[in-house]
Amino acid sequence: MNIIISIIVPVYNVEKYLDKCIKSLINQTYKDIEIILVDDGSTDNSPAVCDKYSVIDKRISTIHKTNGGTADARNAGLINSYGEYILFVDSDDYIELDACEKLISIAKDTKADIILGNAVRIEKNKTHLICHKFDNQEKPITGREFLKYELRHNNNVIMSVWLNMYNRKFLLNNNHKFKKGLYHEDELFTPIVILSAKSVIASDIIFYNYLIRKNSITTSKNKTKNAESILYICRYLEKKYAKLEDKKLTKLLNNHLVNLYLNIFQVAKLHRKEYAYLIDKKLLKGKSYTIVNKLRVALFYISIKAYYYINFIRHKLLNFFSFRQSSKL
Repeated sequence: MNIIISIIVPVYNVEKYLDKCIKSLINQTYKDIEIILVDDGSTDNSPAVCDKYSVIDKRISTIHKTNGGTADARNAGLINSYGEYILFVDSDDYIELDACEKLISIAKDTKADIILGNAVRIEKNKTHLICHKFDNQEKPITGREFLKYELRHNNNVIMSVWLNMYNRKFLLNNNHKFKKGLYHEDELFTPIVILSAKSVIASDIIFYNYLIRKNSITTSKNKTKNAESILYICRYLEKKYAKLEDKKLTKLLNNHLVNLYLNIFQVAKLHRKEYAYLIDKKLLKGKSYTIVNKLRVALFYISIKAYYYINFIRHKLLNFFSFRQSSKL
């Protein structure tokens, strides 16, 4: 009997993109899949689109629920799934038609808790590869070993939940669920899940197409909610990381928290007086591992306004020269 993959798709007011997403799932070359469309209280035509496909393809089931956010929708899909492996796909994105076939071939050989893949970021017809540095398809490693490698060699770990395929029993046995009510819930879910994984395979498979659109949460004008969520996540993970026995890994993970917090500080423009309650210098204290972050934090401590405007000017200059270079090409 073939292994079944459960594909969980949270759906909220995405009628413009939903057809393309679902078609990329039902036309997979690997046919042993179930597709769970979780309508999270949509007010557009998305519920009707979900119901239409549930009739067309018996592998599709639709859950209609009151709006609770992406995390709540993903949890609902996970609870109602029955596949051995889980894929999370956002309803405004799509995956390659051979994605499941490639991912399951690795799962069959390794029985890994997590198979990590790669993606293409699409914005205004421009594409950018989103990938991890490590490739260990031959032999699984622990999640902690993977995190240590990525943070040491890449100074970053891609936390997007849709980039990976998860063993369902592994998630449920470890009570891994998404925190309801947060923006950027992946930033909380993914590191905790990877830390608990005994076997991780980092593949070179590019299977996911991540579409940047104006009205998504990551590009929303509600930057305050974004910042509040990131601050909560940083504080929560800070406590988790402090309990790790591997102090080198703790230092690397804490350095990632510095990146996470300073990034949202810049994006949400938290240098303004009305956002003083979101400034947490204590969070940054003693967390920097790299020289660059030590300098960033030092400037932040001296003057948060100076830090903001120096970075603002730097980003403007980088974008300007990047545009000029692309124009010449």
